[in-house]
Amino acid sequence: MSNLEYAIGVVLVVITIALIVATPFAFVHSRSLHDHGPACWWCHPRLLPRRRR
Repeated sequence: MSNLEYAIGVVLVVITIALIVATPFAFVHSRSLHDHGPACWWCHPRLLPRRRR
């Protein structure tokens, strides 16, 4: 196995573990009854910067 294959495997394992750990938190957050509002970065991610007028 080359170093590149090993590095790709390690990255995939780390991403998989992070998703497994984060999934229960995502379910709890999405099923909560209170309104999170526009400030909730989870419900309203700001991937693109806002335009200034």
